[in-house]
Amino acid sequence: MDDYITWLRHQGVRLFEAGGQIWRTYKGAVVPASTVPSYIELSPKEQRRLLRASGAWFLRYSSSPCDAPTEWWYVVCDRYDPAALSSKTRNKINRGLRAGRVTLIEPEWLAQHGYSCYLAAHGRYGGASPVSEDAWRRDVLASVGGPFEYWGVFIGQSLAGYCKCVLEANNVATTVGKYDPAYFKDRPVNALVGRLIEHYVGSQKRSMSNGHRAILHDTGMQEFLMDHGFRRQFCRLNIAYRRLLGIAVRVAYPLRGALVKGEGNPLGRRLGALVTQEGWRRSFQESASRPSAAD
Repeated sequence: MDDYITWLRHQGVRLFEAGGQIWRTYKGAVVPASTVPSYIELSPKEQRRLLRASGAWFLRYSSSPCDAPTEWWYVVCDRYDPAALSSKTRNKINRGLRAGRVTLIEPEWLAQHGYSCYLAAHGRYGGASPVSEDAWRRDVLASVGGPFEYWGVFIGQSLAGYCKCVLEANNVATTVGKYDPAYFKDRPVNALVGRLIEHYVGSQKRSMSNGHRAILHDTGMQEFLMDHGFRRQFCRLNIAYRRLLGIAVRVAYPLRGALVKGEGNPLGRRLGALVTQEGWRRSFQESASRPSAAD
């Protein structure tokens, strides 16, 4: 079994199997547990069984990778080619590398010294309240011994940013990135991303990924990554709902414009996310007039 799935199991995360894949619950949904971009085919029977076993409200997964643009994609980097970057991007990377240094850091060190960087990054984008220092440290230290690597970028002796990478199969997923805006003028994010691609894609011949299209809290990071050598791998979005949620989405969908604009509270954000991804799902089935009900 993959090291990351084994780590999840050791952490007590509930896992489920369907369609030859391992799944987990996340924010009310059941999704592939792997961080590797996955393209899955499930029958309606498998969808119903997975929803019943997990107790999740809906099931979300990707299938049918293609070259033609679609409304759903993964953000991936599978080619190291610095010459293909714009001169502006190359200059920003080089400026960041001259101003600071990028290096692997131990999670124990980060847990001891990184909370101020986390708070500074969180303050820039707002949203939910930051977690306490103790909770943040526990989360960082939980990765000790797991298939993870942390990278830090330093300006002088100060931690200007850090990134958590999940090493799974031949893929590296960047799952957490926090950067102190006080150092942005020195281009630490450019330096860190450029170094990660050079190390993992260039030297180790792995692919890198940054997850699927953002549904909420789009900070522009994925567009930033594509300036640095990532690309969109287009594919199809599949969603299957529990019956009551499917009915609710079908009723709410005509009001999606107002719901998306009203994302000023947690409930509004959840409803906005549901109708947004439902619109993307429908883009693959223009003849469908209602969301699928899986039970």
